[in-house]
Amino acid sequence: MSDASPMAVLLMGYGSPSGAADLTGYLTDVLRGRPPSPAMVREYERRYAIIGGSPQNAILASLRTKLERRLARSGAGPRVYLGTKHWVPNIATVVPQMAADGVRRAVAVPLSPYASTWILEPYRATLAEGVRAARSPIEVELKAGWHLDPDLIGHWARSIRASLADLDDPTAWVHLSAHSLPKRFRDAGDPYPEILAETSQAIAAAAGLVRWGFTFQSAGNTTEPWLGPDITERMVEAKARGATAQLVASFGFVFDHLETLYDLDVEVRAFAERHGIAYHRVPMPNDADAIAAALARTVERPVAGERFPAGPA
Repeated sequence: MSDASPMAVLLMGYGSPSGAADLTGYLTDVLRGRPPSPAMVREYERRYAIIGGSPQNAILASLRTKLERRLARSGAGPRVYLGTKHWVPNIATVVPQMAADGVRRAVAVPLSPYASTWILEPYRATLAEGVRAARSPIEVELKAGWHLDPDLIGHWARSIRASLADLDDPTAWVHLSAHSLPKRFRDAGDPYPEILAETSQAIAAAAGLVRWGFTFQSAGNTTEPWLGPDITERMVEAKARGATAQLVASFGFVFDHLETLYDLDVEVRAFAERHGIAYHRVPMPNDADAIAAALARTVERPVAGERFPAGPA
């Protein structure tokens, strides 16, 4: 940006409760203001206790620091703020704080690489809310869709190859997995499935995979249909083809949280063991330097993103 007005970056993540005491408030926000049932709170308390709490907030803080340093590598770079969709610091309150700090222009980049309506719409809503609430004008430019970034693809390819080398089993099967989506979003034209297919093919090509397939995981426990096939179905199919050792690369996420540490490492692992399958998982990128590099490239790319006009009105 050539304008001399103060500019900053807003790194946006999903957000995670810091402890059991936060769960009711956190789940209420995820449910769009509807309080969770006591049974739901107890279930999430159980899950978080099993995984020892979510590392997400610490990972986000580390990535914020790494991104700020990378953007400043050739001199004084922009300040990088951190905002979350469902917890604190919330995006809708961070944007007004940025304006109060004198920021007039900001680039906002989500930690999900996928420019899906399902993923981006809540970020758009909270950004717009924050711009409206600001007491001085601030313009925010949303830059999303970094799923084919070479650092992201390269990191996954290297990690998968290293995990396969550790297994040393030529019959091993690789599952490239991502969070499922309610079918109604796809039916309404959300490009999420196509974006995931493109990303999984890029990772598989970069890693030189032959025995692999794409699958969904973590479908919601609701009455409406979600996209499949589920990873458990794919595991049974792979075993029938002779793969007793199976490797999961949950590329739909950037960092560890409940969907990897519980959904995969607890529930899917237990399913695999019941079916005589040796479960293995590729480590997540988390706060890897490659992710900071991909985020920096997204912030700096010359193509304009979606703009939220300066507020207040």
